[in-house]
Amino acid sequence: MPPRHAPSVRPRRRQQGAAVILALLTVALVAGLAAASVGDLGVALDHVSGRHDQAQARQLARGAVDWARNVLAEDARSSTVDHLGEAWAVKIPPTPVEEGEVSGELQELSGRINLNNLAGSDGADIVEVEQFQRLLALAGVADSDALNLVAALLDWLDADDSPRLPGGAESSWYGARTPPLRPANAPLAAVSELLQVRGFTPQLVARLTPLVAALPAGTKVNVNTAPPEVLAAAVPGLSLDAARVLVVQRGRAWFKDVADFKARLPSQELQPDTARLATTSRHFLATGRARFGVAMVRMEVLLDRSQNWPTIVWQKLL
Repeated sequence: MPPRHAPSVRPRRRQQGAAVILALLTVALVAGLAAASVGDLGVALDHVSGRHDQAQARQLARGAVDWARNVLAEDARSSTVDHLGEAWAVKIPPTPVEEGEVSGELQELSGRINLNNLAGSDGADIVEVEQFQRLLALAGVADSDALNLVAALLDWLDADDSPRLPGGAESSWYGARTPPLRPANAPLAAVSELLQVRGFTPQLVARLTPLVAALPAGTKVNVNTAPPEVLAAAVPGLSLDAARVLVVQRGRAWFKDVADFKARLPSQELQPDTARLATTSRHFLATGRARFGVAMVRMEVLLDRSQNWPTIVWQKLL
């Protein structure tokens, strides 16, 4: 009878080795899933924290705007003249708050030429058009080019689709652009919209931006806050040098009213349209900036102070 051999242990050892490897792979998989879950949780917490910081920053920025409204309301109660030496003209420097900082400023817009005044309810307002032409001349634009620019702007503002001559443009011209555009046929919402109007180059818009505004139609120019270029454009025949002298003079003694402004013009032959001038301001751009945690917010609000408490015309987050 042949001798009996002991059963081999190799298969059993192979099985045990496979089990160990399977166990290690299982542990590695579980560890990987756990790490991924922790990572996802961290991202989710970051998102929640970011949204919280964003909401807090918005509240801080809105607080700066509300401060500006209070300053304007108090100014209206205590003063009948608006000038650049008043409290509203002072910027709030970055002020630390818990976990962040807040700052803000008020920018007066009534001392600028309102482009939306050019298109009156019954067509172009000739006085406003001539005033804008004088401003374009002061910005270095030739007379012939100024005529084209005014025509194009009026076409952008008016409700019809008939181009003016010379230089006008309506849907047929804008539709042939790349990419095609459509004229607004409505008041400008912002001065930057000029970049879409035929003939207005970025360089020209940059020169005009500190001098013009896009406000509801029917506004007056505040001679106490207008820069020299605006004063020279608002008063036919007033030179830029003479306007600069007026700005220096008003820094020592602000114009009490429009009659005072007219009396202090260099020549009594200058006859501005006093119905279009004022020594008070109605529109202001309030800017609030805030940082909270990881979030930063800038808010711009156009305020209308036709009543004691300024109302919001529009607001946007930047």
